[in-house]
Amino acid sequence: MACIKCSRTAKIDLKHLGGSLCPSCFAEVIEKRVRKSLRDNKWLKPADKILYIDDGTLQSKVGIYLIKAIFQNQPFNIDFKKGTIKSADKLSKGYNKVLIPWNLDDEIEQYLDALFNAKKVPKTKHIKLLINISHEEISYFAKIKKIKGRQKTKSKLGKMLDSLEKRYPGSKFGLLRSISP
Repeated sequence: MACIKCSRTAKIDLKHLGGSLCPSCFAEVIEKRVRKSLRDNKWLKPADKILYIDDGTLQSKVGIYLIKAIFQNQPFNIDFKKGTIKSADKLSKGYNKVLIPWNLDDEIEQYLDALFNAKKVPKTKHIKLLINISHEEISYFAKIKKIKGRQKTKSKLGKMLDSLEKRYPGSKFGLLRSISP
């Protein structure tokens, strides 16, 4: 099987990508998706004092890797602190922007949990860095870049979403588009 971008041997076959990719092209696609999300949403400016919450999970470590890759030659002031997403408000004193390791699966799960339990979807002022990246893509990216971190445990809802995605490729991205303002 050949990579759809460069014709090298493809090792990653995710149906929603439109074909198979080699590891380096896959990593490039993920990084470009995060860059595009930051640029299109105009989330960050060089004058911002930015905090990234590192909760020790694999997605958090991938987020750190991507931030360092994206902002390595740019005049951004980004600090990294260990903590949880729930402790972000306490840790963020003195910062005007807070990045959290929140991915596509987390966003959909939170929305569906609120929907199924007749609750309001909690609003957050934090920037969800990995919102356009699925848990599966984060795992592949971490494997390619040799990033270590602990895996988050999946809830029943998360497992249900995974089986839905397996049966209907691209359904997670479709759900995200449906719930995003």
